[in-house]
Amino acid sequence: MQIKSQKRYRMFLILLVYIIVALIGIGYGVHPEVRSYDFINAIVLALVFTQLCIVDSRIAGKPLSIFSYWLIFIFYGIAVPICVIRAHGTKGLLIIVAHLFGLLLVLVISSFITLLLFEKFLFGSV
Repeated sequence: MQIKSQKRYRMFLILLVYIIVALIGIGYGVHPEVRSYDFINAIVLALVFTQLCIVDSRIAGKPLSIFSYWLIFIFYGIAVPICVIRAHGTKGLLIIVAHLFGLLLVLVISSFITLLLFEKFLFGSV
């Protein structure tokens, strides 16, 4: 795969992470007390983050060992920042902080808007 197509694929994966987090926020807005889908959400995010680490490290020219894929999948909360810092150096720390802030913002905004809309349609005006 060429670098240009890998970069497009990486951008698609990043967009997919934001969409998944927005869907999680919508789920929290509709049913704030129900957490039955948390395990499925974690598996899907782990799969996408693992693929994102693999592609990002290839683009940076520091490919990962095939044996580390499962470790990234299982410990994605710790392994993804390590992979990004390994691939991008100190710039990777800024990338991680920016995306953490963006993901948190998407989660809060999507759940808040859904909660407001859901209450408005169920109970009239808020």
